[in-house]
Amino acid sequence: MNLNKSLKVMEYIHATLHFAVLLPLVYAVADLSDPAGTGVFYLKCLVIAASVVLTDFAVKRTKNFFTYFLCCALLFAGLAGGMRIFFYDSAAAGKLALAQRCYFGGILVETLLLAGMRFYNRVKEAAREREDPLAGSEPGMLNSPALSHVWYFVVFYLLGLCTDSKMLCDITFGSTMVYTFVALAHEHLCAVRHYLDLNKRTKGISRRRLYGISLSMLLLFAVLLLAGMMPSVFLSQQRKYTDFRDWFGEVPLAPFEYEGLGGFETPIQGGGMMELLGGGEPAPEPSVLVNVIFGSIGTACMLALCCGIVLFIRQVLRDFRNGQDENGDVIEEIKDELAYKEEALYKKGHRRMESEAERIRRRYRKMIRKHRKDRPAPYESPAEIEACAGLSDDEDMQRLHVEYEAVRYGKM
Repeated sequence: MNLNKSLKVMEYIHATLHFAVLLPLVYAVADLSDPAGTGVFYLKCLVIAASVVLTDFAVKRTKNFFTYFLCCALLFAGLAGGMRIFFYDSAAAGKLALAQRCYFGGILVETLLLAGMRFYNRVKEAAREREDPLAGSEPGMLNSPALSHVWYFVVFYLLGLCTDSKMLCDITFGSTMVYTFVALAHEHLCAVRHYLDLNKRTKGISRRRLYGISLSMLLLFAVLLLAGMMPSVFLSQQRKYTDFRDWFGEVPLAPFEYEGLGGFETPIQGGGMMELLGGGEPAPEPSVLVNVIFGSIGTACMLALCCGIVLFIRQVLRDFRNGQDENGDVIEEIKDELAYKEEALYKKGHRRMESEAERIRRRYRKMIRKHRKDRPAPYESPAEIEACAGLSDDEDMQRLHVEYEAVRYGKM
């Protein structure tokens, strides 16, 4: 029971972090900011967690659409009233008022989106259960934490760099770190539970002991992963921002020198904080070591991305070639204890080193795979395998059967 509750909390964190970065992106594109600072603004964005939890509770407890609609309407009204009481500033004007309206509207739109997604998932689940009552539940976007979803936050981080928004980069970077560990723990617990459910050999092992050992290894890996993240934390001030809105317009030329102020004051780079820290001087250029570190990290990421794309394409092509025939039927590959040895010999180009017995076994498997799509059961004899493949009367198969019997029973 505690394990199920822990997994459910991780699913809530997964959905909350996905929605919590949407408002910072809107602020970055609209060039808005929160006067309370990045940390307080991010906490305000995490208010969406209430919608995540309550919509999940409503979609599971309500029996019909009208009850669910009423619960979502009450949630919507409660959020609107609560935000007006705690976050509304009647004296705000200009960009501050615009940012305030943007925040209220964003939270309410995210709530409506959550309610719609929950409703769609429930309808889809009901339709699938009618088609196949014995099928298990399918993971959806709101309840499937996985390390593969880290790319979502990477995209938002890149958008923060391209909109000259330090706020969006900081929020996305923190969300990425938290989400990575949450997804890692979720996948680990699900894998261990699935392993215990499928393998009867582990029934005699204490579940607490197995979870304790595996979680110890997970914590060790998490500590090493956190140590690997620390350089990025310390180098966060060295990010290089740009603004895509300036890419397509003419950049006005600044005068090279002034004969006098002429009633105008030269703006101070970086604002009041930079004036306090550095006397208004521009930020120092990053050192050669920092550039080398960033260049190495970028090169490694690009190589890893290219390698992943190549492996993914190869796997897709392999699945397309071996997974289905021209009629759409699933093809199962027949592999026995020598299949892996044969595969290794083939990859290394050493097939000529095969013995005569291995060549006969390979020819037999190839003949069966050619005429039979399903995997033979372990208890089937060669004659039964050939009968199911429709090769009982085939002359070539009969000759190969004699050779295979000799190999199988050690007469060769």
